[in-house]
Amino acid sequence: MKWLPVILTLLTFSASAQFDNYQSLQTPFGARNAALGGKVVSLADGDLMQFVHNPAVLDSVAFTDVAINFSPMFAGIYSFSGAYAGEVSRLGKLAFGVSYLDYGDFVETDPNGAVTGSFQARDLVLAVGKSHHIGSFALGGNLKYASNGIAGYGSSLLLGDFGGIYRAPDTDFTVGLVFKNFGFVLSDFTGSGAHQVPFDVQISTSVKPTYMPFRFSISAYNLVQNNMYFSFDEEISKSKTIEIADRIFRHVNVGAEFIIHKNLQFLFGYSHLMRQELKVGEEAYGAGLSFGLALGIKQFQIRYSHATYHAAGGTDFFTIQSSLNSFKKIL
Repeated sequence: MKWLPVILTLLTFSASAQFDNYQSLQTPFGARNAALGGKVVSLADGDLMQFVHNPAVLDSVAFTDVAINFSPMFAGIYSFSGAYAGEVSRLGKLAFGVSYLDYGDFVETDPNGAVTGSFQARDLVLAVGKSHHIGSFALGGNLKYASNGIAGYGSSLLLGDFGGIYRAPDTDFTVGLVFKNFGFVLSDFTGSGAHQVPFDVQISTSVKPTYMPFRFSISAYNLVQNNMYFSFDEEISKSKTIEIADRIFRHVNVGAEFIIHKNLQFLFGYSHLMRQELKVGEEAYGAGLSFGLALGIKQFQIRYSHATYHAAGGTDFFTIQSSLNSFKKIL
């Protein structure tokens, strides 16, 4: 508890953060979360990639687990992420994660439009996490370093996450709460220090009814942001009731897992914010919808998902998780 004053100070410092900074930190860290809407923080069942969303889930992860994810995006943009959980002397179990987002190469021109060369843009996030189990509860924290760069300019942040998980006894019911991305700006593009950290509060619940082959998850996020409208139409809604409902659901994602077998599941998700902000005119063309597949094949857990972001298409996520001990048995 000696760290509680420090955490509260950082949370207070971060409370004015803006939603539109460091969007790479908002990218789902793995196929499962992407398929369920991208904001679930209540899945504590051994999925290593979930620790970046909520560090408290690490108490369910096995030692020596390792996972990697690859996501091809639009126009040659791609991301890679990976995680490892292991025993560290005197510190116990720790998890380590890395996320790399490559925006590709861009043509550089002068003010007259003449080509003078090319430049690149990259994002990098490094994370280390730890959790502690207390009865039906688990608490955890992440320490993260985030940087991005474009054409020789860059910015960096030192961030923390503090999360908790509650598991109901004798039922498949969990609740997760996370204070994400509180911390400090180490450097920014202008050197003015005006950049702010992308602080957020997220809460989720996941439940599997005893006699149903489904697990349902509902998540609330961007809880420090009052206005989630990014378009400026003069008439957002003809009905005040519809407008209020729309504003509420822009903070909510829903997802479901159809569990055919422990080694075979289908996943579905919906993001109302994504659908409303990325539709073209009155047509959404599937924006905000996501789906996926989870397979268990011997020592491997393989997950694939597709999240539709726009009429132009979406993003695929490919995740593989296994244990290094399994390879030792093979060797």
